[in-house]
Amino acid sequence: MKTAVLITLSAIFVCCCSSVDDGKPDDTRFVVLGPSLVELMYVSGLGDRIVGVDRYSDWPEQTGSLPQVGGYIDPSLEKIVSLNPTSIHISGTSAVLRELAVTLGIPCYSYRFDTLEDVFNSLDSLDVRYGADAAYFRRELSEKLDSLKAVMENVAPISAMIVVYHEKGSSSMTVAGESTFFADLLGSVNCEISAPGTGCWPMISAEGVIDLSPDHIICLYPGRTDTVDITESEDSFFADIGFEPDRVHCIFEPYIMIPGGRIGRTAERICYCLL
Repeated sequence: MKTAVLITLSAIFVCCCSSVDDGKPDDTRFVVLGPSLVELMYVSGLGDRIVGVDRYSDWPEQTGSLPQVGGYIDPSLEKIVSLNPTSIHISGTSAVLRELAVTLGIPCYSYRFDTLEDVFNSLDSLDVRYGADAAYFRRELSEKLDSLKAVMENVAPISAMIVVYHEKGSSSMTVAGESTFFADLLGSVNCEISAPGTGCWPMISAEGVIDLSPDHIICLYPGRTDTVDITESEDSFFADIGFEPDRVHCIFEPYIMIPGGRIGRTAERICYCLL
């Protein structure tokens, strides 16, 4: 059944897609899935090529006017085909989207965003394929991290625990591990992540936090508006296990978990907490 659907979609695509003189589709119509990737494309000057995005991408504001094509697990193949894409770009991997791309005869490019190196590699890939401002943004990000490193030289070395999920009243929490872009951002400014030795996003107990004894604890609540309640709750929780309020911080910016075009701002916010 899926093969029949793909063949039908392919026929529709062939009828609708415009081509250049050599008969190959001009790669100027991107369908892009993944907020980090969408952001990087916009800051790289490729936003005008994007004709469809996933339902989770909402920055910059121009994405609000673009058609949505579903998510990683449930992409709308019909919607993607109707947009006449000349390439599909995804964060991570998707067998369904790769099969669709093969059926349509267009490329499907995959990108990773687990680490800071992945972010730089994604920018390099965009630069090789399309040029635009990808290399410029790469240099800009590197320079920003270098400037933050210089600022942090007066206070480093510092260890920080990045809490990415902590339910109110719970004695356990999920933290960023050593193989994440958060660890890399801290390392780039001569600080270090405080986390268990294994796992990208390990769960840790209150006792585990005490054993690791980080210099600072940074709790991430992207997009939450009840900032006072959350801050008071986290201050109280960590005070009970021996951490003074000036060592506990909450960040509420919506981009804080997205290693995309605003990752430099994320680095700045983290450093601000540590100063």
